[in-house]
Amino acid sequence: MNTCTLVETTTKDNLIHQGVYAEPENKSTTALLWIHGLSSNFYSNTPFMNVMIEMCGSKGIGFALFNNRGHDTVSGIKKIDTTKEKGYTRVVGGAGIERFEECVYDIDAGISFLVHKGYKKIILVGHSTGANKACFYAGTQNDPRFSAVVLASAVCDHLVASFHISWVVTQFLKILQTIGFGNSFVMFAGPYPTTPNRLLSLLTPHSNEDVFDYDDVEHGLVTFGKITKPLLVVLGEQDESLDRPAFVIKAVYDKKTQAKQYASIIMKDADHGFKGKEKEFGKEILTFVESIK
Repeated sequence: MNTCTLVETTTKDNLIHQGVYAEPENKSTTALLWIHGLSSNFYSNTPFMNVMIEMCGSKGIGFALFNNRGHDTVSGIKKIDTTKEKGYTRVVGGAGIERFEECVYDIDAGISFLVHKGYKKIILVGHSTGANKACFYAGTQNDPRFSAVVLASAVCDHLVASFHISWVVTQFLKILQTIGFGNSFVMFAGPYPTTPNRLLSLLTPHSNEDVFDYDDVEHGLVTFGKITKPLLVVLGEQDESLDRPAFVIKAVYDKKTQAKQYASIIMKDADHGFKGKEKEFGKEILTFVESIK
């Protein structure tokens, strides 16, 4: 049986993130840190999380999932400020304004939380844009506290967005960025208010955020190729965000990996969120976790 608790963690740049932590009755030294995707949050898919928590608990594996600074579309995030009577102020966050590179602070805080709980074998599990963040962290941060990485629904954002956002819009966003409106919200380029800087991070090939640039077989996947710790890539065969067959993408990942222990899986009939395939997805993750040497 798991003990589930609502918890908070604080980043090195003083943001306070809420989340959920599930500690198994027969606790081991292994835990998963789930990293949610663009505009999601720690409670947005409770059926899926309940499945993961139950499956992890049966193996004695801890589970933690926190909001990150990209949670929801636009949000107010608490930031520690000792000059205030309450001890904090609020800053604007959310998918529409976050700076991708700052995801390292959020992931670091989640790892620190699990280390404080006594876990020694911490696996980063990133889904969708959370996979971009997990990949970026694992490929750029020399952090011995995590042991392995799972990249789920690891698809290229700029290839998906190219079907929805025209070249003209992209050029206009660049103009707004150039004249000093990069962090001003605009309404015309997406389903929710967002800034030119945020959209260009998503749309620009080979940007720091574009870690899954498998369309460039020769020069792409640079950050991905820097991951040397055990690595699992999970793709859905019917992922609605794919611009090409999953097996083509998988082949590029398989070619570019430098991980000392590596596996890649295409889940038959699975969509981007693995709806209806939650238990199968969880089983693949836990099988990988148990195989880590």
